[in-house]
Amino acid sequence: MKKLLFTLFLFVAIICQAQVNRYSKVTTSSFKPMSYSELSSVAMTLQKRYNENQKYLYALKNWILELKPEIKEQKFIDRLSGEYSVLTSMEDDDLARATKALKQRENSIREVISEYTTWVNQQNSQSTNTTQANNNTSSNSSSLNEVQIAMQHFQNSEYALAVRNFSKYLEKDSNNTDVLMWRAMAKGQLKDYYGSISDYDKVIELNSNYPMQYNKIGMAYNNKAYTYVQLREYDKALPFVDKALELDKSDWHFWDTRGEIYLNLGQYDNAISDLDKAIKIEKHYNSYYLRGLAQIKKGNKEKGCKDLSKSGELGNADAYEEINKNCN
Repeated sequence: MKKLLFTLFLFVAIICQAQVNRYSKVTTSSFKPMSYSELSSVAMTLQKRYNENQKYLYALKNWILELKPEIKEQKFIDRLSGEYSVLTSMEDDDLARATKALKQRENSIREVISEYTTWVNQQNSQSTNTTQANNNTSSNSSSLNEVQIAMQHFQNSEYALAVRNFSKYLEKDSNNTDVLMWRAMAKGQLKDYYGSISDYDKVIELNSNYPMQYNKIGMAYNNKAYTYVQLREYDKALPFVDKALELDKSDWHFWDTRGEIYLNLGQYDNAISDLDKAIKIEKHYNSYYLRGLAQIKKGNKEKGCKDLSKSGELGNADAYEEINKNCN
């Protein structure tokens, strides 16, 4: 339900949810005006979504401003400038209903990054050795295409095709820890948990000599731990997330993972403590969801149901199922 993260370049993700408009059939005989409280609730919901999308928009603009100094090719800078202009023009729009448009802009920015990365790799390949490059142009281009195609399949949730193309690339560059990491995540999405664990083991083994460029080693430990969670082998999972936290205590995913492990081990106080830390770093629906379950297991129904409600507000449909089971 969460964390097998695909992290090609870090981006502070901002959670936004779509609100379905409600329509009522009105007839002269059945019309019932909305009460003041109902009208106020609708207005508050729209205002909340406006505020969240405004933060989303500003985060995208800041992301572009951070990216542009890192990019050395003018055509990619110009494309980012175009995206920045579109975002600026959206500031006067009805942001309460702009979630889809903002997501499209985010995807366009990611596309620029992906194409720029490919361009940089091609330039680096060409500059190393002219003679060797002439002999291997076809092979290098093919390898880059395999990674690019695999990433596109991953983004489209076509995980089997992603695994196939990552594997083709790894036949030529078996020590590429980033590609191994991405293949492990794709395998996890396919529920190939033991295959996923095997790739994470390779990443951990190779990373000291072949460090990842786009991922961090703590995430490999965390993801391996969560793969054991998927297998319900919680005792096996715990040492790996402990190692992730030893390496980096600033990532909310790691606290969230250990909180879920403690929840399943029945250590509810430890679970709540870790989830408190996760929420302090990032107010993510999954941490509220898990903390709510832990509070209910402890007998703190009111606290638990409030956390589940918050999780639902942030877009987690599973939270409402638990509310129906435990809070009504």
